[in-house]
Amino acid sequence: SLDLSNFNTSSVTNMGYMFAGCSSLKFLDLSNFNTSLVTNADNMFYNCHRLVNINVSNWHPSNLSNFTNNKQW
Repeated sequence: SLDLSNFNTSSVTNMGYMFAGCSSLKFLDLSNFNTSLVTNADNMFYNCHRLVNINVSNWHPSNLSNFTNNKQW
């Protein structure tokens, strides 16, 4: 598991490959991530084969233009 509750993502624009290859993760709570400036999340969860639950309930990706190739999870 990962405790991401104190991550400050308010200035992040690129989340590409952020969790790629995290093959043991089953659950991720990303509800505290500020995604308002993110434009790229390409392959963010690539090869996360065991991932069954992602909480993105508070995401506001209004600038997101690239969120592809996440099919491997």
